[in-house]
Amino acid sequence: MNQRLAEAIRWYGEGVSVIPVHNGTKVAAVRWTEYVRRLPTPDELVRWFERQNLSNYGVICGQRHGQSGHLAVVDFDRLDAGVNWLLSMRGETYTVATSRGLHAYFFTEEPAPTCHFDGGDVKGSGYVLGAGSVHPSGWVYQALTDAPIQNICSIREVLPDLPETPEARPKPPVILSKPVVQTPWDAAEFQRPNLVDTIRARFSLLDFLPDAQKTDGGGRWYVARCPLHDDHRPSMWIDAKNQICGCYAGCNGGRAMDVVNLMAQVWGVSNSDAIERLRQML
Repeated sequence: MNQRLAEAIRWYGEGVSVIPVHNGTKVAAVRWTEYVRRLPTPDELVRWFERQNLSNYGVICGQRHGQSGHLAVVDFDRLDAGVNWLLSMRGETYTVATSRGLHAYFFTEEPAPTCHFDGGDVKGSGYVLGAGSVHPSGWVYQALTDAPIQNICSIREVLPDLPETPEARPKPPVILSKPVVQTPWDAAEFQRPNLVDTIRARFSLLDFLPDAQKTDGGGRWYVARCPLHDDHRPSMWIDAKNQICGCYAGCNGGRAMDVVNLMAQVWGVSNSDAIERLRQML
């Protein structure tokens, strides 16, 4: 049994879903939202991590399966700030060094909000890369301690200054009609129109942006950290109704993208190649 499969089985025993992530990226290799509702089966874990030998994996935050409580991860932007915070706590908890900070894991009785605080973020939903995964920069996520995950009532026990509600985010621009995508489709859309329509129908942008947060009450507008640059604050807007997104920082020339355009940019391939990769994930 390889180490990745062993890690996945360990999380399975904790009632926490683990999903495969493309090597060297943060992009899920499956439709990960399905595993928010259920644990992967043992056969799925073996297929992902033993047969396909994927090195990266995501640990899904939120409600545990078959056990009480929720998984929440405190994500510090800086390692020194995270370590100082840990030293001020009572007791240890499982922690992982990230590319620039650390993840501290907790089991909470109350659901934790997904929100920002001064110095980092709380992940009460979505997923984080697990220990041993490789960040796009080449950094390998490393477990700092093998201490068990600490059980607490509320995440505010360890972050008392956490705001009661997620901080306000700027709403994305109102788009009155579908944007004109100026980047050529390499004729792929015209050669395989039914396939492109199927991909757009089957995959949501939210499948590939696990830290997306709602910015309105209707569930149409979201913001997330842009996967196309080193985004310390959410700068990618998502229109979930029309399934388009864009980056306030100007990635992709400031043009709106659908799921194929976005993944072509993330993977560094043509739209035609992105269509083929997404087809294999259907």
